[in-house]
Amino acid sequence: MMSENKIDVDLTLSEKKFDLSLGTIFLDSLKLLKKTIFPTLIFIFLLTLIIAGLNLLILTGAKSTILEMGNEYKEIVDLLSEDPDYVLSDELNTIYRNYPTLFLITNIAEGSLLFFILLPLLMISIGKIYSLYYEDEDAPSTWIKSISKPFNSGKRALTSAFIIIFGSVLISTGFSIFIIPGILVIYSGIFSIHSLIIDEKEGMETIRGGLFYVKGFFAKLIIILTISIFIPMLIQYLFQVPFMELIGLTENNYETWINPTTRNLGMLYIYNFTILFTQSILFFLVPVIYTVAFVQIRDGKLGSPTPKRKFDSKFKDKNKNIIIIEIEKNQKHFNCPNCGKKLPSSSRKCYKCKQLFDLKFK
Repeated sequence: MMSENKIDVDLTLSEKKFDLSLGTIFLDSLKLLKKTIFPTLIFIFLLTLIIAGLNLLILTGAKSTILEMGNEYKEIVDLLSEDPDYVLSDELNTIYRNYPTLFLITNIAEGSLLFFILLPLLMISIGKIYSLYYEDEDAPSTWIKSISKPFNSGKRALTSAFIIIFGSVLISTGFSIFIIPGILVIYSGIFSIHSLIIDEKEGMETIRGGLFYVKGFFAKLIIILTISIFIPMLIQYLFQVPFMELIGLTENNYETWINPTTRNLGMLYIYNFTILFTQSILFFLVPVIYTVAFVQIRDGKLGSPTPKRKFDSKFKDKNKNIIIIEIEKNQKHFNCPNCGKKLPSSSRKCYKCKQLFDLKFK
């Protein structure tokens, strides 16, 4: 869906009803992962190098100030708990009033760093992944073309920068407030990127595209989000601190390195890089699983597309033929003509007998 041959995705159309097949998404994602995992890990490594450097340049001073204010804030809280009528000096009162807000802002900024890796990772990789998944001669055929795709025009580059910067901050803010806003924002951001790269939308049309594709599939998208992002984050949370302590990157050492009088920028960079890399490396499944999910949602909402999935032909069982099945546009399920198994309307393969289908809408 690119260049002159792209399908014009009219977001004002009322989308068709269909059932999203999680089985197809996960199976196709694993097939794609074999071809994409090595480049994906390289991208994660390079992006982490960059973001760790930005963290060092931009947030070091702020985090140092927050640590210092935090110690004073604790003393003030202890003082007021012992004597609620104690009158604070102007300096202590300023710290008492401002510290919670500054702490929250710094945490949001630090939390957004992970998404400054995740969103660009999606942006530079999904073009190539889409070309591996779909028969589309205009899709980026190489990783170089995929990397340059988000920046091949001035408006597209500005749109990409907007999604990365504001998307990362809004996702972090959403998760800081409550998990549901964070989920809504992260999916809007993810599918806005797909709308930008695959549908070739620009400006606010990318945001409209993201909202269009998310609508109607929140429950199943939660499952995908849990497997691809939340479980890796839980694994990272459980094992990161013991790992960091094992290699000598402890919180006590960090406070020494960030202290203005004993600051060590080299060790701070290593600390920042290790934190971010141990978080982001577990997201290797994200680009493929969301590209496959996007294609399924787009196909289902807009009807049978012109391009064909490569998995329908290149990865099929040689002893099976693709059967053409006609179904109603609003039909949610159909039965496999080979074995009778009930399947969702987005399925292209029977999980029981492995028969392949090409669905046509009546």
